[in-house]
Amino acid sequence: MIHLSESQRQVVQSPIGNAMQVLASAGSGKTRVLTERVRYILEQTKKDCVIALTFTNKAADEMRQRLDDTDSMEDRAWISTIHSIAQRVIEQYGHTIGLPAELHIYERDKDRMEVFLQSLRDHGVNIDEYLQVDDARERRNRERVMQKYMDAFSNIKRELATTEEEVSALYPDDSERIWRIYQDYQGALLDSGGIDFDDILIRAYEILQTQEWVGDVYRAKYKHICIDEAQDLNKAQYEFIKIFCGDKLKSILMVGDPNQMIYGFNGSSSKYMCSMFVEDFQPSEYRLTENYRSTTKIIETANKLKPGSQKEHDAALQGFVEVVPQNDEFFEAAWVVRQIQALIKLGTHDEIEGNISLSNMAVIARNRFIFPALEKALENAKIPFHMKKGERAAEPDSLFGRVLDLGIRVKLNPRSWVDGKKLCQLLQITAPSKWDDGEILLALADQTTASEVINSELLSGLLTEIHKLDSDAPNIRKFKRTFEQRLEAIAKSSENTSDPELATSISELNEFFSSWTKFRQKGLGESLQSYRNAKALGQLEGETNTDGLTLSTVHTMKGLEKDIVFLIGMCEGVFPDYRAKSKRELEEERNSAFVAVTRAKRWLYVTYPNQRTMPWGDVRPQTRSRFVGSMLS
Repeated sequence: MIHLSESQRQVVQSPIGNAMQVLASAGSGKTRVLTERVRYILEQTKKDCVIALTFTNKAADEMRQRLDDTDSMEDRAWISTIHSIAQRVIEQYGHTIGLPAELHIYERDKDRMEVFLQSLRDHGVNIDEYLQVDDARERRNRERVMQKYMDAFSNIKRELATTEEEVSALYPDDSERIWRIYQDYQGALLDSGGIDFDDILIRAYEILQTQEWVGDVYRAKYKHICIDEAQDLNKAQYEFIKIFCGDKLKSILMVGDPNQMIYGFNGSSSKYMCSMFVEDFQPSEYRLTENYRSTTKIIETANKLKPGSQKEHDAALQGFVEVVPQNDEFFEAAWVVRQIQALIKLGTHDEIEGNISLSNMAVIARNRFIFPALEKALENAKIPFHMKKGERAAEPDSLFGRVLDLGIRVKLNPRSWVDGKKLCQLLQITAPSKWDDGEILLALADQTTASEVINSELLSGLLTEIHKLDSDAPNIRKFKRTFEQRLEAIAKSSENTSDPELATSISELNEFFSSWTKFRQKGLGESLQSYRNAKALGQLEGETNTDGLTLSTVHTMKGLEKDIVFLIGMCEGVFPDYRAKSKRELEEERNSAFVAVTRAKRWLYVTYPNQRTMPWGDVRPQTRSRFVGSMLS
């Protein structure tokens, strides 16, 4: 049994069957408490099943690993992200609201934009003429106008606005136009056999709302729901959870910290956990404020940003926080590099468990644009590093990899003209006038044979073999072996011995096979469609390189911690972000600073440049971040 403090034990061993709200500050062990609560329910009930909702696939994987030694965990605990749960609802019951059996998820922003632009074309708007202006600045302005519409569509979905009246409350000055264009966009998505990422929750909510028996099916099996990072719920997520529970499921645990709510740009608000959950479910309330992770100095600094948020435990180490101003971002980068080298040379310290190494350090900044000077300095010093990324899959680089990716998309959804047109452009062939033919890949393969694209015969064969794959039970091992041999044969020919494109093609073929293997090992399904959905939801992504020093933005570092943290670029306009104007936005920026500080377990270095070079070459003076002022007060 994992050791729990008295306050943690009270939460874990609380009577089963009631709603619970746990306000748990940074370092108080909230993920441990949630995980042990799931274990406790499984062990005490013997038959009841539990759903544990996380905000990232990585968090879900880690929770599954922690519970791996629990009897019947695989059968009785469904640990996943909210979007993955919603996608399962759509896959099983989407037909009840008229959705096609094989629904394509447009997870890429540029694909969503292309669907939007096509919807405008279909309704007589000459959008291409509007966007293709000679003046570069005006063209960017017009592209921003289009992006604002896309942002509005996402906001409409996050707010569950389903009528023009509800949209009017969000956009009172232009509701009629936005509503009409939004409906055209939604129609274009379905006409192409797809939905976008925001639609996953919306469509699943619609199923549960209109088909009450579907919720009863799930509630018959799952009697308990535990939600991690509940302070980051937005309206669509909260309402999905609420309707999933219905009137019968009352055993709900929400764990979170309002001081760590940093996803306001995604419609998140701590009010759903702190107010609406209380009103709707009348939960028992618990607080975990003792920080078991961080040193005394880290806790003191966090409390200066968010007074009263942290309580140190008796055995806390002293640690330290150091604020170091620098002349500019280049001096700042050089200082960080020297300090890292000095720490590595130090080797050990009583406050650091094990050896001091790059693996227990991280450099955090408000956004990725702060890192170039440091990346250059690290490269010059030959210090290995990696940039921590989100869970969205990167697009393939090689022609072979892109044709493989798009070919599978078109196979699964022949109506997807978005992917089909991109495929034709890559292959340098003429796109068909109609997209809804199950034999489309064979037709494109025939055209590719006569195309001038490099390795046309290989790519033609690739499309043919993708067409032949059994969608329900594809033999990906045989497929991989076939093209591995073909690529290696081309690479060994005398004129191609040093072709980097072929090397990348082989690597991306191996990556495809690895992600398929991971999909099968995780038990996410057997079909090609389930694989594509899992990939779209980020369930198959992981850090491709985790060696060396970690560089991360605040948002991608959330939920993780390191012994030693460097927080760089702490200037006004950077942190807080220059776009944060309102009281709510500035408070969220303060929350982000709090999250950044509490990623440090032992030592924290805070730096800021007194001047910075702008992208256009000017050198501008900088003002120290107000948050640094709070830390020093």
